[in-house]
Amino acid sequence: MPVSGRRHQALQRDNAQLLQDNVQLLRELREVTEERDAAREVVRGLSERNQQLTGRPLAGGEIALARALRQSEEARALLAAQLDLLQAANEGAARESYDAAKVARAVAA
Repeated sequence: MPVSGRRHQALQRDNAQLLQDNVQLLRELREVTEERDAAREVVRGLSERNQQLTGRPLAGGEIALARALRQSEEARALLAAQLDLLQAANEGAARESYDAAKVARAVAA
């Protein structure tokens, strides 16, 4: 489909902006993925620690440890919830990045 020179320039500007947006979305996606992976490692570490602490009966001085275990389990649950939020954000950013790239390719075609 032929377009005028002005329209072509506008499409080129739009395409350049979409490409910049795509780069930004990919950067944000990478950051969110890194945060998610770090949160997973924290959750994994807390889970392993909890398994170690709960594997035997408590001695007299370990009541404080049991309390810390409950608190760390609550912290793990909070981190798991944050991990779910990060995963949702990650999926949303990936979807937006894909959509932006698709539009940029369509405009460039």
